[in-house]
Amino acid sequence: EGLVLVQYVVDTLGNVEASTIKVLKSDHELFTAATLDALKEMHFDPARVGGRAVKQLVQSPFAFNVDK
Repeated sequence: EGLVLVQYVVDTLGNVEASTIKVLKSDHELFTAATLDALKEMHFDPARVGGRAVKQLVQSPFAFNVDK
């Protein structure tokens, strides 16, 4: 079990800007690798200001749990 905390920018199309990804905390390198792989495939609704899509800095925790 563990946690990865990442920070990244979501662009105006809802994609993660790969060059902005920063791992702020990680309990294990395999969790980090899984998180980075997942982020590359993720798509978001972009933030909007006045009805216009804008870039947004996001901080997200990714929790890993083992079912027993």
